[in-house]
Amino acid sequence: MKSMLLAAWHWMFRFETLGQTIGTAMRSALLFVCVGLLTYCTYGQLAPTFYQPTNMATLSGKTQTQCVGRYLLDVPVELGTFGVSVSSFIYGLDENFDTVEVEVKYEDHTPVQFAEATLKRIKELKEKKNDDLHIPLLLAQEVWKTPHGKVLLLRYLKDDVASFSLVNSELHMLIGKRYAVVKGTSAEDDYHNVKPGRESYKFINPKPMEERLQKVAQNIKGYTDANKAPEGFCLAGVVMNNKTMGYDIETADFYGRNEPKWAQGIDFGVNMDGQFPSDGPNLLQRSNEFVTELRKLVVSGGGHVNHLRSGERKISAMPIFEDVVALFYKGNVAFKFAVENALPKTQRSLLRPGFTVSLDFGDHEKPSPVTQEQAIKMWDDMLNSMRLSPANGGNRVDPQTGDLVQEIDLAPGIRIP
Repeated sequence: MKSMLLAAWHWMFRFETLGQTIGTAMRSALLFVCVGLLTYCTYGQLAPTFYQPTNMATLSGKTQTQCVGRYLLDVPVELGTFGVSVSSFIYGLDENFDTVEVEVKYEDHTPVQFAEATLKRIKELKEKKNDDLHIPLLLAQEVWKTPHGKVLLLRYLKDDVASFSLVNSELHMLIGKRYAVVKGTSAEDDYHNVKPGRESYKFINPKPMEERLQKVAQNIKGYTDANKAPEGFCLAGVVMNNKTMGYDIETADFYGRNEPKWAQGIDFGVNMDGQFPSDGPNLLQRSNEFVTELRKLVVSGGGHVNHLRSGERKISAMPIFEDVVALFYKGNVAFKFAVENALPKTQRSLLRPGFTVSLDFGDHEKPSPVTQEQAIKMWDDMLNSMRLSPANGGNRVDPQTGDLVQEIDLAPGIRIP
């Protein structure tokens, strides 16, 4: 009996020791996992701070002033000259508004190159046919005289079936070296008369739209020095002015040209929304939603997303939202910067429009060509330089309140705020 009790005690002691061993092993494994996760997260957060690109972009520190809408920006020369992807000028603030679009070719053009390009466009519209009516798209061509010389008007149909009842008017102009195309669309007043196979374009009167285009052609101006751009809305070398053209809202998307001779992996954009931007979440709210989804994607692939800055600041005395994100993914580091005008709608105007500015260094597939410190400095320097152009009243901004100070002419050379 005694021997049996001793044996039982012996086995109980062994099982207790084994249990302690297993418990210790489990605790060690858990500690190892926790330390690993902590190290991983810490490294993911700190990686952008100590990031050094393998092929770092060489930045000269030199800037060039560029005009975006009614504002000026001092931009690193490595970002090149801005282009315009989309621009619309809206006539009317009600539901029946009309729109004129302006396209400015990025490359400079000589008169010979301009003539060749317009002849090519005429040939293209003559050779294409409307799918429904089976007639050439080109309806008419006219040459007008303007302060810039002769301009070409082309009136044509669209080639798709759904749009045969619309008439497009397209004005080609050479302003200095800038090739600009101004477009507008005319429709039939009575949509009940629009039937397939019917030559409804013959019932459309394009003259009101073309008179508007002619007014633009007579008043559009060019510039080569952004600091000396005339009053109005800049578009990559030409200026639209609501005072002489009569439009109510001006919008455009500007972008930095990403070409081999400039810094690769840096994408810059400015979107001017006009004074009546759409309702919806602000930049910080949109960013939180985006980053939440991005974080799920990145973390699952072995990465980390970190907000470097998120909140409010000021540009040209205007309140704005700012969001700066660092992305660490598969050994690559990227930075995404964005700001958005935070002015209430009631305080917005042509001189205080809704706008967003973005600057990206790399992405989830390619690393940033600069360090975090360089990226932040480039961003802050650009934003701090953003101001109304002199011709648009840049000297009439109260630096404390951000309000536009209206000046009254008393006599030549004498003004009071």
